[in-house]
Amino acid sequence: MKVSTHLILLFAAFVCMVCISSSATAFEPEKVGVNPELEDFTAGFFPPKILNVTDGVYVARGYNRDNPVLIEGTDGLIVIDPGESIPAAEIVKEAYNKKLNNIFETKPVKAIIYTHHHDCHIHGASVFANNDTEIIAHENLNLTLYSDWFGQVYPSRADGGVKMSGSLFANDPDWFAGGGLFATQIRGPSGYLPPTKTVKDKLETNIAGVSITLLSVPGETRDVLVVWLPEKDTMVQIANYYQAFPAITTIRGAFPRNPLDYIDSIDVCRSLEPEYLVLPHGPQPVVVGEENISRMFTNGRDAIQFVHDQTVQNMNKGLTPGEIMDVVKLPPHLASDPNLQEYYGQVDRDIYEIFWWYRGFYSGKARDMFPQSPAEEAEMAAELAGGVDELTDKARNALDEGNLEWALVLADDVLLLNPENAEARKIKNSAMISIAENTPNAQTRNYILSEYLLETKQVTLPTSGNPKLTFATMEERFVPLLPMDTLHRIMAVSLDASECLDKEITVGLQLTDMKNAKSSDYALYVRKGIVEIQPEVPEDADFTITTSSMVWKNMVLGKLDPQKAVSDGKVNISGADSKAFYEFMALFE
Repeated sequence: MKVSTHLILLFAAFVCMVCISSSATAFEPEKVGVNPELEDFTAGFFPPKILNVTDGVYVARGYNRDNPVLIEGTDGLIVIDPGESIPAAEIVKEAYNKKLNNIFETKPVKAIIYTHHHDCHIHGASVFANNDTEIIAHENLNLTLYSDWFGQVYPSRADGGVKMSGSLFANDPDWFAGGGLFATQIRGPSGYLPPTKTVKDKLETNIAGVSITLLSVPGETRDVLVVWLPEKDTMVQIANYYQAFPAITTIRGAFPRNPLDYIDSIDVCRSLEPEYLVLPHGPQPVVVGEENISRMFTNGRDAIQFVHDQTVQNMNKGLTPGEIMDVVKLPPHLASDPNLQEYYGQVDRDIYEIFWWYRGFYSGKARDMFPQSPAEEAEMAAELAGGVDELTDKARNALDEGNLEWALVLADDVLLLNPENAEARKIKNSAMISIAENTPNAQTRNYILSEYLLETKQVTLPTSGNPKLTFATMEERFVPLLPMDTLHRIMAVSLDASECLDKEITVGLQLTDMKNAKSSDYALYVRKGIVEIQPEVPEDADFTITTSSMVWKNMVLGKLDPQKAVSDGKVNISGADSKAFYEFMALFE
């Protein structure tokens, strides 16, 4: 594959431009093998196809990271989860038109339904919508949109999302083997449209002559909706049951998920006894037959409950997550279920997530009370091995013996102590490629190969480790919707504490366009390493900033230079000269 400078979109809940470049002409190695089980699973997404579920219900399988669903009514259409980007949605729309006699030219889209806020389900909306299209979502969608993704941890989750999805090499068929729940990525600008109608617990409605019930079913996120078509005996379900073992929390990083929510929500779906099931993720998105669907749902919820209950039981016996991992195995009938294979989530990872959900990081053992930095652990390993050279030999022996995870860790320990150790780098690289080739888990494969490419400098990700740059790449359409509380949390975690440990600064903020809002005036207190923001303008402010909410948002996000904002007349400073304002804004990385 030829590698050149190009733009991709960060995977974190939302679309964010980054530049990936390489000085090399091809990835090394040129081809990475694929675990046969993962290869067969991913092959199920091809060729992309429009599938007829039942009368008037269709699903577009394999065109992008989700499977957009189309429902035809008497005088209009309903689109569920319109895709990951504008170009992805355009491809899906064209495929539907080709299959269904230009259906989007003959009937208007009456409604678009978002099943939840993850980016592959919301960013194609503008392609299907017209001025009268209703956008329906859970009432928590905007909350989770900005707290879980475009909030204070956005840079970390965006970075993790790029790696977990395989975006760095998704266009290279010799490297990419899918994402577990998808096989194709089509990045591009967002066409997200905010909801015009929201659902709290349940909504029964009729759209274009189609009876629809929307039910809140939290699990993977807190804003999940299941779509039930009672007259068609059809369910569209996502985010609680997949055709792969679930990830209670993904390795890209996500808001903590209550494992019992998955079980309760699957039980809600199971109780409706659908004859047709549509899955907006997965290679076989159409399941037919009440008995088949009931068995799938039952095994899915039983697998989660088994891992949950056995984890808690052993936790109560005093076992640590690692010890629980050694004793908790799925029963044979669940372990052999083709829909519960570890292409996405893994039992051992879910054990850790469940343990942490209830207890946090501390296992209860004295040895785990004292967290060690990676460098400290590397020093300990070298001491036990007899030195760095001996540790390198141990890493090589582990690789030669097929202990790939040991080889990876031991070689990485050497590199922490001696980054220029060529032998350790070679061992680590070999271990990473071999793990990627052997794992059936797409998350593991993509993350490890991404780290390999970044560490060997075959690609660069300029936003990685640079939160300010990541915040600055937030698409313009999302900035007006950004809540002020979320913006000020971003500001708080962006403060360079080392530059203000001896400072106490009080700044007033007046937003001229928010007089009817909950608060248009704020006090910004920088106090010895932290910033506290209160809804008031203090009388003793060192100076006051007066501007509009959009200018303030763009300055905090790094989209607008403070000096330019002042020179353009968009910001007024009273009580001090502009230099004090510039110095204040420079405290935020």
